[in-house]
Amino acid sequence: MNINRMGKPEAMGLFGIASATPLKQWCRLYRGGGAEALRPRPRGRPRGSGAKAAPTTREQELEREVRRLEAQVAYLKKSMALKAELRSRTGRRP
Repeated sequence: MNINRMGKPEAMGLFGIASATPLKQWCRLYRGGGAEALRPRPRGRPRGSGAKAAPTTREQELEREVRRLEAQVAYLKKSMALKAELRSRTGRRP
């Protein structure tokens, strides 16, 4: 049996294909790109393909630093308040 002259029903039977849809897709891919088009491709996004962030300006760096320092101050204030509350409840240092 010549594979090049095989009909769709014969090909489906020979290769165990249950539906004509995949066979049609494979034929279309093969006609468009040859055997290479039928090879499996890696799934997902390629490594390093993410959008490159634009270099930050001095102003953006300073804003980020201000936000970091504000968060640090808020954390320290909260910590001091909790320690003071604990001291007032127990009457001694934690």
